[in-house]
Amino acid sequence: MIMITFEYTEAYDCQAAVVFSRLIDLKGRASWIKGIMETRIMPEGAARLGTTYFESGKYSGFKSEKNMVVTELVQDQLLTMETAPGEKQVFRESYRIEVTTENSCRVHFTIQVGNVPKVAEFFMRQSMKKEQPRTAASLKEVLKDQ
Repeated sequence: MIMITFEYTEAYDCQAAVVFSRLIDLKGRASWIKGIMETRIMPEGAARLGTTYFESGKYSGFKSEKNMVVTELVQDQLLTMETAPGEKQVFRESYRIEVTTENSCRVHFTIQVGNVPKVAEFFMRQSMKKEQPRTAASLKEVLKDQ
């Protein structure tokens, strides 16, 4: 299967632990990811390996629903979630934090999508070029309030 990969990196004037705590707060994703309408997390609380996450929303005019599982989690460094095998739409989201100083870091956002119709690929690429910087900026705004 061919996966389309979207990558974006943003610098944050926050400690890696503060940024990571926001990333693993799956219930709070709607505060920095535009379009999320509903989430369900099992078990409740901060994400950990094996946490299941359901998200529905509207992105770039398309309704999306996905069931994901936290497959990688390294404290203050990495969070990866991906759809379970057998899902119609294949997603993989990864957030890798790189410490730059004691009070700043960079987050490398990587989103991979599989099973995308060829017709939709161009539009998805154009949309993600706009959305990834907006999402990173929204995360920055939410972190200011911490």
